Amino acid sequence: MVVVLYNMTYLESSTIKSLNELLASEIFSEIKNILIFDNSEQAAEPRGLDERFSYYHSFQNVGLAQAYNYALSQCSAETKWLVTLDQDTVLTHHYLKELIRTAAKAASSIVALAPVVTDNTQQISPVRSDTLRPLHSTLPQENQTYSQNIMVINSATALRISFLQKIGGYNLDFPLDYLDHWLSWKIFIEHKQIHILKTALQHQLSVLNYADQMSIFRYQSILQAEKCYYSLYETKLFTQYRRQLFLRGCKQCLTGNFTYSKETFKFFISGGNNGNQSTKAGE
Repeated sequence: MVVVLYNMTYLESSTIKSLNELLASEIFSEIKNILIFDNSEQAAEPRGLDERFSYYHSFQNVGLAQAYNYALSQCSAETKWLVTLDQDTVLTHHYLKELIRTAAKAASSIVALAPVVTDNTQQISPVRSDTLRPLHSTLPQENQTYSQNIMVINSATALRISFLQKIGGYNLDFPLDYLDHWLSWKIFIEHKQIHILKTALQHQLSVLNYADQMSIFRYQSILQAEKCYYSLYETKLFTQYRRQLFLRGCKQCLTGNFTYSKETFKFFISGGNNGNQSTKAGE
């Protein structure tokens, strides 16, 4: 397992706190190591956690893709699954039990196991990936195996190590945002499957309320990743993406979010032709 922290200590992370409490109540011997990958400016070496926790502090915020790839590089030859975790997901006994049980018997075609994840009452994972309005569509269901057209978020998803190694790990085009979109897309491009568990977990998704919670820098990062994803990978939705980007900018203007609308229209104008522009993260 890998938990990625940013500007939060291990004592403040609901993921680490809930996981440590679960390990104190039951051994869960199948869990061999939990890496805390800390992207925060200041290191905060954890104390008093289960002995399976280890800690790595990055001197710069490298996001998720590099953190996950580092965790992948640390996996032993005997490790079959890597569970990626954000810092603010509350894990449960039912989740760990079902995850371990399902992983032990999953068909080789299944390379990802993911719970249903909600933000309060809104299901945010899994969602449809063949539409730009995933929260306004019929949502994928629990206890089902999918071969196309869904997306699962990173947190609490278990990935088969052999599959990650085959595809060269996580795509550095997406250091943070849209990494989960790309990975779900890649699974289906490789003709593999995602299984949705019965268990539901709670997770706080800040992008649901970007106007209240998100810095303009964070919004720019999302726009960059979004543009990269639809122009280079999920290209069949590129035209729809461009239309939605324009409508989003109009709505932001009408609601007075002029700082956001300026950035939205900037990306719309610079969109260019499908796949012809350099859109790699950081360029």
